[in-house]
This record gives sequence, structure tokens and C-alpha cells, in this order.
Amino acid sequence: MRYLPQLNEFKREIDLIGFIFTEIVKEIIMAEKKGGLGSKMLTKRDFMKVSGLTVGAAILAVGGASTSLATTGSVSVKKWDYEADVIVIGTGPAGLSCAAAAAESGASVIAIDANNKIGGKGILSGGNLGIGGGTRMQKDLGYVETADIIYEDRTVPNLRTDATMKVDTVDNRKVTMGMWRKISGAEDGEGMARAFADNSLDTWNWLDKMGCAFIKANVSKMSQVYRGSRYFTTTAQTLVDRDNGKPGDLTSGGAGIIWPLYDKAEEGGVEFMLSCKMTKIIREDNGGRVVGIEATYNGKTIYMKGKKAVFLGTGSWNGNDNLKQLFLPWLTRYPHITGEPYVKNDGKGIEAAIAIGASLSTDRGSDWHGWHRHPGSLWHRSGAPFGISGFEDGFLDSESIYVNAEGNRFMNEEIGEDNPAWVGGSKPFYFAQICATQTTDKDGPVVWIIMDETSRMKQKLEFKPGENVETFMYGKGNTLEELASAIKVPGANLAASVKRYNELVAKGKDEDFGKQEITAQIIKPPFHAIKWGIQKHNTLGGVTINPKARVLDWNRKPIPGLYAAGESAGAMDLIGLARPIVFGRIAGLTIAKEEK
Repeated sequence: MRYLPQLNEFKREIDLIGFIFTEIVKEIIMAEKKGGLGSKMLTKRDFMKVSGLTVGAAILAVGGASTSLATTGSVSVKKWDYEADVIVIGTGPAGLSCAAAAAESGASVIAIDANNKIGGKGILSGGNLGIGGGTRMQKDLGYVETADIIYEDRTVPNLRTDATMKVDTVDNRKVTMGMWRKISGAEDGEGMARAFADNSLDTWNWLDKMGCAFIKANVSKMSQVYRGSRYFTTTAQTLVDRDNGKPGDLTSGGAGIIWPLYDKAEEGGVEFMLSCKMTKIIREDNGGRVVGIEATYNGKTIYMKGKKAVFLGTGSWNGNDNLKQLFLPWLTRYPHITGEPYVKNDGKGIEAAIAIGASLSTDRGSDWHGWHRHPGSLWHRSGAPFGISGFEDGFLDSESIYVNAEGNRFMNEEIGEDNPAWVGGSKPFYFAQICATQTTDKDGPVVWIIMDETSRMKQKLEFKPGENVETFMYGKGNTLEELASAIKVPGANLAASVKRYNELVAKGKDEDFGKQEITAQIIKPPFHAIKWGIQKHNTLGGVTINPKARVLDWNRKPIPGLYAAGESAGAMDLIGLARPIVFGRIAGLTIAKEEK
């Protein structure tokens, strides 16, 4: 309650969200100095402890007092510029699923996006869809999966007895173990896992009927954590022709789901408004309904009324330093964010929901493998997903070394990111942990891949700065000193690192870092350096939702008229396209049928 007098005095003059997060960050810093909060689950109790606030404080109150935070989101609207049953904010997989489902059920929908393109991060994804429950593909392949099996795999914390896997560890052990049933610490919570399981098959069939080009997924054994739904579903790399196709449309990976959803929504009469950014969620005073939003469009402030509801599908918080301090403080050091610059992960949708009383929840704050590495590219490219064309499989680790900003080799280059994090010493996160100790620049951890011309030719690699590699993420030199100058690392250190590696190759043993396969020296000029773009993948955590995708306040009560799904919502530990699509569809159906 110590903040209440200050807030009563300044509530009309200050930006409450900025104030809240400034105070929280201070408390987090102090707490970490005293023992550390780390990146543990941010529960309601943790939030209150860290921020020094209580549910009864004016900042978090959502009803019963005229000084509740709900009033700060309210504005005096004399005229609504646009009206529809549902205002959908964001046209990624969550927003499109909500819009298409609501329109199909008879609701009028306006869908806006701050971007000038539709699809969000989902259209850049690989298209793997972790839902099943007995699809036609699973049946054709003789694979049994039910809603109860999905639920069990989401909630039972033990190892399976019907499947094993081998795990390579960083100290070169091979561990054979039962396949893990549950990826992390997620429980059923508000009933989210049950709702996800029960709605998976209907959602898959819904997508299938609208033309999603599903094929059997070509993924690793690590992606078979769920017994069938993740392994057997992805989209074709080339999408079927679209009658309303436009120049520049993305046509592979996640686009194989996004475009059919868009077409379904458009067929249902959804009105799309791009380059339209929500600035406030408008809620009636004293804990009333959410009635609409304020937005900027064509350089003007506009007001949009949601006669039934507003849906929040604004994506991740991982470009928002204040929210990163809450969910995953160490992530503030790493600016590489999957999806940018195609989308902007500014977290403003979450902040706007907090401003009218929404609570926050998360299970982990990041996904289970955490990182993607893209040689020569800071961002996802806008062609086939996951890296630059021709480089999807990475480079021959046996013929290259990784050096840091000081030009020093610092790790075993064989370490990958495709082993389960629950096995001690396994490799995902390990790459990230090693990089986290290295010098960073404005683009994050500095990791250069060094190879010679013989290896480049052997792998048939063509480096084209500005085309298939970013100009600032590639260097070339006829000598190691020239290469060092091109990538701005100390020349003596780089030369020493290559010399030492060549000596180890001659010995046939990596005495420094234990790499198992060292097959070729780095000796033939010109020498090449390609920088890793190390990206954070999906985030977990956001506003709390229930199984109907209704946003909850700090008393775990639904905020009337406000829904959310995808990376802007917490309350369920699951990465990828499945969660936003399932709960986006649930939201659309619920709004159309239940909201008055």
C-alpha cells in the first residue's frame, strides 16, 4: 500500500505503466543482489513480492473502488469511428484464427495490425503444428492419438515406457532414456491443458477443410515428445496457388496455414485494416466491460468499438525491456528477436491490458530450446524459414572454428541445439550459455564461423553480401590478418586461434574443447567469416487467460469483453503455432456465441 498516496496524487499526470515497471525493475535489481529471483516462474505472489504492491492497491484493483486502474484505460469517446462485434488486434495465427472463427459463426469482425502485412511471426515459421487427437493423417498412418493422450502428454510428469531416445551430452556421453512425456513444468492450471486437448482435433479438421496443405513433418526425434500431434503435422513448403495472391506474399512454411486462415476470414466478411496500431484498450469505469480501443490510423487517432469483445493477439513481449525485466531479465542483453523486422515485438498490447486490470502469468518465460542460429542473417529471411538459402543445414563443424569478439576460439563447434533440456549436460541452452559469457555488440553475442576456401568449395557455398548474407555479418581476406580487419577482431588472436586449431587437426585430437571430429586444417585462402545471428524464439508468458481465452484480472476473474491468445497470453507452457491457433479459435467461437 506504500504507493497508494503517490498514485492518488499523480494518477492523472503520470504514465502508470511506466511507473509500475520502473519500480518493479528497481525491486528486481535489489532482490537479485540479495539472492536473486533468476528466471523462475513469475506467479501472482512473486509479482506482488517483487513490485511491493498488493491486490488491494489502487494500481492493481479492478473493481469496487473509483480509483481502480480500470479508470486509467478509459477515455471520453464522443464518437466511434468504426464498429464491429469483435475488434481483433493482430493478424498473426492467434488473431486470424479468432477472426475467421468469429466471422464463420456470424459475428462482424474488424482485424487490425500495426504492420503493413498480415501474418505476424506465424507466417515466418516452419509450419509445424503440434495438434492432433486422431486426424485423418494419423489414422492413415496407423497412429493412435486421442484428446486424453494429448492431455496426459501435457500434464503427467514422468518418462514414457513406450518410447526411448538417445541424448548426446556436452561431455560426449550418450544417454538412453525414456522419452519425456511433459516438456516442462506446466500443469493444467485454469484447465488450459484440458481445453487444448479437447479442441485440438476440431481445430486440425477446421484447418484441413479450409485447405491447409498438411504433410508428414520432417523433424528430429526430439520433436516427438508428443506422441503424434507434433510429429505428423506440418505444411507443404510450397503453398497452393491463391486466387487473391499478391506480389511479395510469403509462400512457404507457416504461410501454408496463415493464408488459408486469411482467406477464410476474408470469405466471412472480416474487414482488415493494416498499418493501424492500437494505443489503448478502453474499459468502462469501475471494473466495467472492455468496449473498444484507441488506435492510430493514417496519422490520426481513431476509436473502434467492439460491441461484443476485443481480442488481443499482439504477440511477444521480447522486444520490450520492461516486460523482459519481469519475465526473463537476462534476455535484455540479446536484441535478436525472431520475426523482426517483419513484425515488431514491442509488448504494447500486454502493457495496454495491464493498464485496464489484466494480470500476468507464465510458466517459464521462454521456450524449451530457446535459440535459433542463422548464419549470416540477423533475422528470419522471408523465403523458406530458418536461415539463409543454402545454409539451412549449417556448415561442416569439422572444418571450421567459432571465435568471439576477441578472435579467440571458445567452444566445441559440434554442440547443437536439438537435445532435451531435462537431461543434465545436454546441449540446447548450452550453446546459449556459452555465448552469454562472450562479448556482445549491438547485435548480441559475437560468434564468427571461420573457414577456408577449400571448405567453402567443398560445401558449394556462395556468399553474396547483401543477397544471401548481411553485409555486416560476413568478412573475407586473403590473409588471416585481412580477415580479422574485415570483421574487426584482433588479428594476432585470430591467427593464433587458427594456428592452434591446425596443430590439433595434425594431432588428430581436440585437446582444448573435445570436438570429436576434426578433419581439415584451415589453410587455403581466401578465408571466410560468417557471423551467427542468434535469435530468441517463442516466448511464454503474458496476460492470464482461462480455457475460453478470456483475460483474467488479479483476482482470477474474467475482464468482461477482453480475450487473448498467442504470445501475448500466458497460462500455458507450449510453443509454436498450436497454442495461438487453438485458443484463437476458441476465443472467436466463444465471442460469437456467448458474448452479448
